[in-house]
Amino acid sequence: MSWSSSCGDPGRTEAATHFATYDPLSGTRRQPARADLARASIEDAQALAVLQTAVRGGPVAPWAERIERVVSGARSAVVLARVEGETVGYGNVAFLPEHPLDGAPGGYYLTGVTVAPPWRRRGIGEALTRWRMAWTWERSDVSWCFASARNQTSLDLHQALGFTEVRRAPSIQGVGFDGGEGVLLSAQRPA
Repeated sequence: MSWSSSCGDPGRTEAATHFATYDPLSGTRRQPARADLARASIEDAQALAVLQTAVRGGPVAPWAERIERVVSGARSAVVLARVEGETVGYGNVAFLPEHPLDGAPGGYYLTGVTVAPPWRRRGIGEALTRWRMAWTWERSDVSWCFASARNQTSLDLHQALGFTEVRRAPSIQGVGFDGGEGVLLSAQRPA
């Protein structure tokens, strides 16, 4: 199964077909959505898995199991976005140890964000990312993420939020990338 996220997800290979269309001038940006953000619970896992399946494909059960693991983790969190009661997106953050093969540093990583296509370009991905950064900075001075070098939309978003490129590599935290290159980024907690 392929994976495409705003920032990487260990154990998956990125697929450019799921990236948001790159539009740096964003003439297509719509009215910002008023999304309510909340930390997800086990009870939310099924709905988030249905959303993930609608966006990325595949069966619901493996996504639900994966989301439940992150929700239940002692060093991880899932945040969801709702607009008028409808779940329209979510993002993950998790502590990942230093990777033994590719040497990616240990730390808290933004490990994926999914926004339903009708709700993209309305500030939801940015809000989910800011929430996860704040959550990380309660635990660490550094927030990490990685994305495919082909996912310019994600790279622009993260750089606008203070992330800087650390390095490029064919594998980061064990994730291989469509096109063969991923970008590792980090952001320092503001003083």
